Amino acid sequence: MKVSTPAIVLKTTLFKESSLIARLFTLEKGKNSYVIKSAMSQKSPLKSIYQQINEIEVNYTHSNKRQLQPIYDSKLLNGWNSINFDLKKMMLCLSIIEMIDRGFDEGDRDTETYYLLKNVLHYFDLEHNGYNDAFYFFVLHFLKNIGYNVIEAKEHPIVKSYLSQDQKLLQQLKEIYISNFLEEKNKKHIFNYNKKIMASFISDLIRYHLPDIKSFAVAKEIFQ
Repeated sequence: MKVSTPAIVLKTTLFKESSLIARLFTLEKGKNSYVIKSAMSQKSPLKSIYQQINEIEVNYTHSNKRQLQPIYDSKLLNGWNSINFDLKKMMLCLSIIEMIDRGFDEGDRDTETYYLLKNVLHYFDLEHNGYNDAFYFFVLHFLKNIGYNVIEAKEHPIVKSYLSQDQKLLQQLKEIYISNFLEEKNKKHIFNYNKKIMASFISDLIRYHLPDIKSFAVAKEIFQ
């Protein structure tokens, strides 16, 4: 079956000297692994296309019998240039990408999460403030999409431990969750939460549900 789909590059590894194996989160087929032949050859433009976090369009013939789907055509849709030149943006976005990679198995498809990811990357690419809020927004929606509705979970062990420090925590989380600040990019949104408590809470929440996120060890320092 021929497939044409946008995709976000999660990770790439060199394969057989000049080819690449790319793990992509696609709109149509979810998370899957692909092989791109001769992508690393000297004259190939593909090495720049298959950079982590890029949004690309891929064309291939899908077969359930293959572990690696061979891509025969691809092009860049969004390179998020602003993210690549800002260390804070890059570290937060790499953590987001790793959450997607760790949170889904091969073949898992989630259209809502794809657009969530794309919209958050778009925000980071265009905006110059509100990075923590955008990251928190992503985490809350992503966890909800994979089955953990934190803002309604008063008995969640992490939530319970932090409610003793700030009884307004769930209301503050809900304000972030239901906000539309990603769409209203020219409007300044102010969320009234204790920055130190919220940063610590989100850090503990990620470690609880996704303990193997290596890039977060660096990204969490940005919250402080």
